Amino acid sequence: MAFAAMLAIALALAWYFYDSVQWFEYDVERIALANSVLNGHRVLSVQTERKLALIQESVALGAVGNLSQWQENIRDLRVTFAQIRQAIADEKALRSAEIDTREIEDIDELENQVETIIGSGETIRLALEAGNIEVARTEAEALHSEGIVELFSVLMDETLAANSKKVADANAEAISLSRYITGVLPWFMWALAGLTGLVVWLFSRSLTRSVSVLYDGVRAFTGGDLTHRIPELREKEFEHLGKAFNTMAHELADHRTAMHDSNVRLEAVVDERTRALKSSNDMLAMVDENRRKLLADISHEFRTPLTVIRGEAEIAMRGREKTEGEYREVLARIIEQTDQTTRLVDDLLFMVRADAGEPRLKVRPVSVGSLLAPVCSDFAAKAEKSEVTLIQSFADESSVVMGDAGRLRQVFAILIDNALQYSEPGDSVEVGLARADSEVIVTVRDNGIGLTKEEARQAFQRFFRGGQAQGHAHGTGLGLPVAKAIVEAHKGSISLEGERGEGAIATVVLPAEDKLKAVA
Repeated sequence: MAFAAMLAIALALAWYFYDSVQWFEYDVERIALANSVLNGHRVLSVQTERKLALIQESVALGAVGNLSQWQENIRDLRVTFAQIRQAIADEKALRSAEIDTREIEDIDELENQVETIIGSGETIRLALEAGNIEVARTEAEALHSEGIVELFSVLMDETLAANSKKVADANAEAISLSRYITGVLPWFMWALAGLTGLVVWLFSRSLTRSVSVLYDGVRAFTGGDLTHRIPELREKEFEHLGKAFNTMAHELADHRTAMHDSNVRLEAVVDERTRALKSSNDMLAMVDENRRKLLADISHEFRTPLTVIRGEAEIAMRGREKTEGEYREVLARIIEQTDQTTRLVDDLLFMVRADAGEPRLKVRPVSVGSLLAPVCSDFAAKAEKSEVTLIQSFADESSVVMGDAGRLRQVFAILIDNALQYSEPGDSVEVGLARADSEVIVTVRDNGIGLTKEEARQAFQRFFRGGQAQGHAHGTGLGLPVAKAIVEAHKGSISLEGERGEGAIATVVLPAEDKLKAVA
């Protein structure tokens, strides 16, 4: 009976809360709609004042200053009227009652007044555009002399006052409901607390032994004695609870054993990861050493052309008077060295901008085949001089990508130049072009000195050069990093694979552009 009484009070309390929440939601929605109507009228008042100000400014200037602002103001006025009417309709649907006809009449009258102002404004605009300034001034004065502006202001003030009162009334009803809820709720809570105390007192004496046994068992478990077991209890509910505690203790013991085994395995994993981290640190130290070496190389790269430029200039200024042709040769050599230095600086700046997300590409539809063929032609003479065969294998010459033609040409030139540099006389370099679904794939394959997997993994790091590459050809270690920055700026990918003494293959994958779309 005690539990039934508690259940009845709890259900009554739940019903009370449900009903109160329903009413409160109604009041909140009503307040929101009333505020929406009120704010709509306030916005309408501001927009109408803006319309009148635009009319006065245009008449004073003798011309329409900003036609788009003029037209936007008219659209805003009509949209605001539509929003106010929708809010009134929503309010009517919420209250399931007829809205006061005066409110509808007021909005109709306001709309008529605003449309009259808009019509006069259009007449003034047309007169100003036609150069009839006197007609525009007469129409503007008529707005005030006929009382249209004053009537709108009076209607708007009355409407705002009525809507403000409606909002205040709705707020007052919500506050009243809130006070009612907070006034009745304590009685429910006191009744439920009293009945609960009575039930607890009635059952406490009969449950003391079982609770004490459970308490002793919990203390044993928390003390780490997972071999302790709770005996059978007289109460059925506590008997189930005791069995649950015993099962928990058994599972905890198994879990403790598993945790110990897991800790042993974790320690082994930590040791392994520690060794891997040490290896990574060693690798980073090596990369840093390579970076420092390459910084020295870059300093040398800058120093060499600057020294040449200075030397050429000093030679030109020293000694006997030289002919115009001799001066031209000196200037040509200086320009050549300057161009090399400029290209090096340009590549470094591009990588910095690419890292910052601002690669500055001139993107347009580009035919990859039309880029590769001229690059191969440019390197034909170098390949012939090195006694290396340059092979073109284009499976799809019409493939198109969205990109910067100059930068993509630079990527292909870097890859072909590397392949020729690290090839031996009698070797061959194959340049391939293929299309796979939505990707364009360019490959440069050689059978030269090759590289290790570790060198291939670090090849795109700035300033890195493999040990064998340093002795085989001169370079700064910036070519592949620049190529990688360019390809990734085009949302593509670049990779390098190879084996020592068996050559290497560089692969560039770019997102293909639909041909019809590119033509359009």
